[in-house]
Amino acid sequence: MAETSLGGLGAVRTILQSAAAGFAFGEAALFAVEPTLTQDGVLLTAATLAAGRAGSTGVGVVTACLVFTSVLISLGSGFLLAAMVMKLCTKVGVRLPWLVEATTGASVAVGAVTTGVLAGILPPWIYLAAQGILVLIVYSYSNINDMTTALLIIFTTLYVSVVYGRMGALVGLFVMGLTISVLCALRKALTERMTQRPKSKTGCRLLERIFFYSVFVGIMGFSVGLGAGEADEGSEAEVYLMLQSVLWVAFLSAGLLGAGLGTVSMVGLGPEVAGKVAMGAAIISSVALRAILQSSSSLGARSSMGGMLGAATAAGVSLGAASVAAKQAFSSRNSTLAVLGSVIGGGILAMRTVVLKATLPTTSELITITLVAVGAFVLGAPKSPFHTPVNLQRGLLTGPQLIIGIGMETVTAAAAPIGAGALGAAALGTAALGRLGTVGVLVAIVLALGSTLSGMLGKSPPTARPHRD
Repeated sequence: MAETSLGGLGAVRTILQSAAAGFAFGEAALFAVEPTLTQDGVLLTAATLAAGRAGSTGVGVVTACLVFTSVLISLGSGFLLAAMVMKLCTKVGVRLPWLVEATTGASVAVGAVTTGVLAGILPPWIYLAAQGILVLIVYSYSNINDMTTALLIIFTTLYVSVVYGRMGALVGLFVMGLTISVLCALRKALTERMTQRPKSKTGCRLLERIFFYSVFVGIMGFSVGLGAGEADEGSEAEVYLMLQSVLWVAFLSAGLLGAGLGTVSMVGLGPEVAGKVAMGAAIISSVALRAILQSSSSLGARSSMGGMLGAATAAGVSLGAASVAAKQAFSSRNSTLAVLGSVIGGGILAMRTVVLKATLPTTSELITITLVAVGAFVLGAPKSPFHTPVNLQRGLLTGPQLIIGIGMETVTAAAAPIGAGALGAAALGTAALGRLGTVGVLVAIVLALGSTLSGMLGKSPPTARPHRD
């Protein structure tokens, strides 16, 4: 049993922490089964009208980009608030370490949920203006050609993967494999052409991360297409399924993202600290979900959904931190099965006993949620690639400085889907002008591609303006 490697008290503590994290994620996943956002009649009507011009796939892609942006900004804000709390507690001289650690975990949840709720409360023009300012800030610190390429790749990958998903699992996977083969051949040809190109001295590593971004959004888009390919293109029922599928995938992705980044931020703090952080994040995220449920009518659909996604990311952080705390439990098969079983048990307990919605999840949904919870928990395992110190731009950081660095990196990464969503929203908006608008969008894409390819294959050296990733 788990006691053989952890001791009795240590085994109980580890199992309770793992079960609490699983419970928090299972509770957050309840909202993904029947998302509140699709019950907004005004939004559904507007999305249906847009789908009539640009297709429901385009609406789904834009929604996915903006929802993923909300997840990243909420998670980054939660990390930044947690780092501030840790520094403040150190400055005032708090002599109860467990209180500081639990408060740190609670702060991640508070920051993530509050940011998501505020994004919905703010008027749309203020929210979009804030996103635009963030994009401009990121542009000022990165290569504009690289950023344009990144946005184009993300938006195009997501759009194409949704289309493939709508073809069905077998046909979609076959066509996707064929497309990947063609792209690999094209990449090989471009790589051979670029061997004579002088190496960039700018130090921008954005394009080096595009492969990871493309894989993630490709999986997300294919899942969205599978879930929404059951109704007629452009119909209200199809748009409803598209939005529901986007939010379902977003909730599950939020847990995985939170677990991955939560693991990276907790590894340097040690198992003992990570365990307290996991409990704090799990408790506050569960409490926040109940508060949002009680206030959903006054908050509105956008605020409720933003807060729920923030809580899902915090639950993911709790899963990653709990796995870091259970480091010794992975030393034997029995103890590993014990902690994984506690995660599954906590998730099932939340989904089967907590009355947060009228209907319970189906068997397939229950299996999916438990598998995602276990997968998120395993991201913090000792042999996981996330369970390692991370070297950020300022070097190998630890403690609050590491959490600040991860928070800033997360918020900065949100600029990519913001820009991709803005590009898609511009495409939807100009499509309403008819053929003229469609031609304008195509011309803009061709110009962007031409600029990018000329920069990649041209003989002129790249700009030497200093910037950072």
